[in-house]
Amino acid sequence: MKAITTENKINPKTCQILFSDYFKLRYGFSFATAGALARDTLRLTTTLNSYSLKEGQILRYVVSNTEPAGKALKDCQFVLAKLTVYAPEDAEYRRKYGLKELKLRVMQRIINEAISYGGCLSQKDIGEILFLDRGTVSDYLKELESRHIHIATRANFTKKDIKIPSKRDIIEMFLQGSSKEEIVRHTGHLFTYVEECIMEFLRVGLYHRWNHPISVINQSLKLDPVSIHNYIKIYQSFLKDRTLSKLLHKIFSFYENSLLLAIKEEKVKET
Repeated sequence: MKAITTENKINPKTCQILFSDYFKLRYGFSFATAGALARDTLRLTTTLNSYSLKEGQILRYVVSNTEPAGKALKDCQFVLAKLTVYAPEDAEYRRKYGLKELKLRVMQRIINEAISYGGCLSQKDIGEILFLDRGTVSDYLKELESRHIHIATRANFTKKDIKIPSKRDIIEMFLQGSSKEEIVRHTGHLFTYVEECIMEFLRVGLYHRWNHPISVINQSLKLDPVSIHNYIKIYQSFLKDRTLSKLLHKIFSFYENSLLLAIKEEKVKET
């Protein structure tokens, strides 16, 4: 088994490797089988660990998104999902946009979270979680659809809906001029998550533009190598698109110039 450093002990990728190695050595499973079991084990232990629940999160059994609509619930397979019904930033969001907009935001968020755990919420699930009647849930879903925000519930779920807004989607919207608040409303992600994605991408991108290797970026930013590699892949994918490439260089040039100006001002102060 691979040696694990103290700083990497809580890294999910490291845990997955440990589980995979154990299953291969202990039971003689193939690489593919051991890997699949490791991913399921990690997801299950993380979900069931009550210490990993943040304030405002709940655990709920929801129908697996592999089950067809209309199938009797008693015959369906269920999965356990961790859903964020309240986040610290929700109070400020309600103050700015009102209670209805907050309900729409939370609805979108828990639906995406359920999908990320391999499940799918029904309108009944949504109503029970958010204390809404079926009619109000239906009206809210229509409201989101009218804003061109596709919401996948058990009634209309397809395999295409398994893809929820990714980090690349968030960063692309940012490059195209969307504010963080607009990205939050469109994707259903938490504001803190959106902000973290953007800031990490900008920091990694700057180091990448300066031709620093991943090891240096890891040491400077304290980000795990897998995340750094993924951000670099996103950066490079934007370079292949003429429009996004221009936006990418424009925004990074702004940050580079601002950084150089700050360094010059700091040197002037020192003299």
